[in-house]
Amino acid sequence: MLKHRILLVDDHEIFRNGVKQLVNKEEDLEVVAEASNGEEAIPLVASHHIDVVIMDISMPKKSGLEAAELLLAESKETRILFLSLYDREDYIVKAVKVGACGYILKDESNKTFLKAIRKVAAGKFYFSGDTSDIIVKSIREDKFSSSSSSIKTQNTISLSKRESQILNHLMEGLDNKEISEMHSVSIRTIETHRLNILRKLSVKTIEQAIEKAKKLGIV
Repeated sequence: MLKHRILLVDDHEIFRNGVKQLVNKEEDLEVVAEASNGEEAIPLVASHHIDVVIMDISMPKKSGLEAAELLLAESKETRILFLSLYDREDYIVKAVKVGACGYILKDESNKTFLKAIRKVAAGKFYFSGDTSDIIVKSIREDKFSSSSSSIKTQNTISLSKRESQILNHLMEGLDNKEISEMHSVSIRTIETHRLNILRKLSVKTIEQAIEKAKKLGIV
């Protein structure tokens, strides 16, 4: 069986090792090259005949978005799947605009992750639930207008499904460890979601976030 050749780009070696072990167990997938940032990734695509680039967004030297734009300018056949901790609207919209074929969050299940790789490798598109909602919302607000060179400011506050779940757990008095065990994700992932909640609600503490979310009817 011919395997889809994958380039894995992430600045955390431990994370790369875990993803590589998962992917290389599959009969139709193989990680054939790795890079720790976007700058390292660019020459590897051609030299290793890569089918799918699985890439983080936020990395040193050259971000995933910058690297994707350069890669796709050289080869429109390159398929890029972003795998990120962040469901920030500006990241997701920019990922679509530069030509990514998929965007999923790092706290998705292994099954969802492998499904996303296969979809993208087959020439299709895959965006996980929360990111799909953001894309649809952006289209409705005409954020992909060719006449606009910048992303418009979000007019309404909107938490993702996972962020709403975590905020509800925090209202129930659960701590990060308890929430991470409940959702089978790392404590770091929960901390990232907490920071996203504070940023979206423009507050400094979870207590303020809960109070504001209640007033807005978000939770």
